[in-house]
Amino acid sequence: MERDGEEGRNHDQSTSTSEIVEIPGEDGSKIADPETKDVYVAVGKNDLHVLEWALDHVVPPGSRVLLVHIFAPIAYIPTQVGRLSRSQLSQEQLKVYVREESNKRNHLLGKYISRCGESKVAVDTMLVESHALEKAILELIPVVNITHLVMGAKHSTFSRLSRKGASKGEYIQKHAPEYCHVTLVYNGKKSEDGMDGQDSSRSLNRWPQVAERHFLECICFSGKLN
Repeated sequence: MERDGEEGRNHDQSTSTSEIVEIPGEDGSKIADPETKDVYVAVGKNDLHVLEWALDHVVPPGSRVLLVHIFAPIAYIPTQVGRLSRSQLSQEQLKVYVREESNKRNHLLGKYISRCGESKVAVDTMLVESHALEKAILELIPVVNITHLVMGAKHSTFSRLSRKGASKGEYIQKHAPEYCHVTLVYNGKKSEDGMDGQDSSRSLNRWPQVAERHFLECICFSGKLN
């Protein structure tokens, strides 16, 4: 399936636009199919244990896993003479770097896709370009109608009790719309922190309609990578 070139081109365009683009599948359908039981799993560099927990506990037969990967826009490019801004490079140099970054993401996501394949679970991948992970995911939830999101927790339940402030996962769990169930996974186990139930403040969270959601561009492609 031809993805590297297409994804690289979309990535290059996304740095200069704030419009949401929903890429239809090969059959013409959009990402969120009401007839499909989708479980969204946010993944980064070391979240295989998160995906494995989801596959073992919340992905029923016949459902589909949507891997959500947030990556930062390219602002500076490392070179032999130091970090240079995009404007300081030629278009060809920028294309080479964008392709290299795309290949790195494909390699990273490949291990998650392979794991889904081992479990014979249908998988698609969604890339979201944003500087703020929490904002990107919270605003993505109503765009594709996420009803179940699984993501990693950086700290155990016990350690979080002694900390001030919420982690990124806790913030998303607290502020997600009430129709979206957010599960945090730490070290391969579900995190029990008292936030897993409905929070009274969540019922007040009502997000804008799709026409008003212009915060980022979503780059979506099939789970099979070259």
